[in-house]
Amino acid sequence: MFSVIVVDDEMMIRTSISAFINNCDVGFEVVGTFRDGSDAIKYLEENNVDLVISDIRMVQVSGIDLAQYIYENKPWTQVILLSGYTDFEYAKAAIKYNVKEYITKPTDFENLKNSLINMKNLLTEQKNNNINSFFDNIMHLYAEIVSINLADAKETLFALLDKNTHKNERLGQYAFNIFEIIIDKLYANLNIRISTENDDFNDFPDITDNQKVYDFSIKMLENIIKQLSAKNKKTDNIVVDKLIQFINDNFSKNISLQDAAESVFFNPAYCSRFFKEQTGENFSNYLLKVRMEHAVKLLKENKKINDISKECGYQSPGYFTRVFKDYYNCTPSEYLHNS
Repeated sequence: MFSVIVVDDEMMIRTSISAFINNCDVGFEVVGTFRDGSDAIKYLEENNVDLVISDIRMVQVSGIDLAQYIYENKPWTQVILLSGYTDFEYAKAAIKYNVKEYITKPTDFENLKNSLINMKNLLTEQKNNNINSFFDNIMHLYAEIVSINLADAKETLFALLDKNTHKNERLGQYAFNIFEIIIDKLYANLNIRISTENDDFNDFPDITDNQKVYDFSIKMLENIIKQLSAKNKKTDNIVVDKLIQFINDNFSKNISLQDAAESVFFNPAYCSRFFKEQTGENFSNYLLKVRMEHAVKLLKENKKINDISKECGYQSPGYFTRVFKDYYNCTPSEYLHNS
């Protein structure tokens, strides 16, 4: 069952869509409804959902702005936008933020059902793709962090496994082999012994369910990182420095948490937790801080709001102004006047 929230400033629409989703047996469950994008963002800061269905036109934070927030901070979350408008600019903005379904109002429930089926298929495929790419990323990550020769590591891996390793019935064995290589290399190169006593490690090869293999791998990876961090603090510093450098180099672009995670070969969800643990700040808050500090610098250089918003990674000057006001408790012009 996938989770979904509904965002619309009309209560009747929120209620009718929620009731339809919960009763149409497509595989989604409504876990929350909100009257504005700002309320939805507050919820998403503390919770993960699979799908967001949102109106475009709302008072404070629009559906496009909400889609931008999701694109930057929750890249695994899919979005369906609802609108009474067929404006091409809305559709173009929606595509830019990876919105794959766009439904015109009044809502045709048959169209909504078809969109939900499409989203369910996409989310299922997304989970399977995450599982397949996850194991490749683990090897690359550790090769870089602990200075293991990547070519040698891959040669060892491919000697163990043939091209059919990704078949479901051998996925557990594949993951087991990868972790064995990582653990052996850590000990051989850095004299760091990773304990697997509490992970039922020897049962790993017998797991055949994709999701269970993925979940177990996440647990195993986190265990390795924690033990490695306790014995070699430089490891965490390397990764954090890389993430911070990525933000500093790219904050003016339309970057997301997923982009940052890929730069250090992390899963986005784990990258979010790791960044918070190491810096004390959420990834999104840190990115926001960097952008707002740069915005103030540009304000003092008397640059125009349109130019400032683009240089700080915001395509909409109106959205940039709202974000700036939320951050500094005043508009850009008021900030400049007060300073």
